[in-house]
Amino acid sequence: MKKLFLVTILYLLSSSHGMANSCLDAMKQLDDAIAETKQLTREEAKEIKSLKEQAKEAYKEGNKEDCQKLISEALDLLG
Repeated sequence: MKKLFLVTILYLLSSSHGMANSCLDAMKQLDDAIAETKQLTREEAKEIKSLKEQAKEAYKEGNKEDCQKLISEALDLLG
């Protein structure tokens, strides 16, 4: 029983860590995509910046799923 508990805890910790890394990787991907994109309207740039800030807040609060979702939305706006 103790082994099952330990394995479960280790799995959950590794899953959370993996999710955190993927969120950080997605933020880097967004930054790279923004740097490569030359033509954005002010509205698009403002929306992307807002989504990125929301993603950072979600990450800080530990909500990695929302972080990923928001970054994905921002990347979709970039095309």
